[in-house]
Amino acid sequence: MDLFTRSWTALRRAVADLPDQDFERPCGCAGWLVRDLVCHLVIDAQDVLITLATPAGTEPTVDAVTYWELVEPPTGEDPLDALVPRLAAAYGEPRWLKFHLDDVGSA
Repeated sequence: MDLFTRSWTALRRAVADLPDQDFERPCGCAGWLVRDLVCHLVIDAQDVLITLATPAGTEPTVDAVTYWELVEPPTGEDPLDALVPRLAAAYGEPRWLKFHLDDVGSA
């Protein structure tokens, strides 16, 4: 857990230190800007908090390895494929994405 905590803290610090203009640059995820990736991190942090606070009534259907297996890669045709970029754009200014990631990520 110490490795996760150190990595997560370093990631949050890296985002906090990003200059605003970098949020409009492409990132390593096809079709996404840096702001989209940061928004994805906010969503994932929220998902982790929900998962940790929600008791499971059944056995897990995936493990730490199979969780990451894609049935098929996104094609861009599903309307949900556009959700993250639209949500990221709705933040307007990078400071709000930084704030939200720090707020949720520090929980």
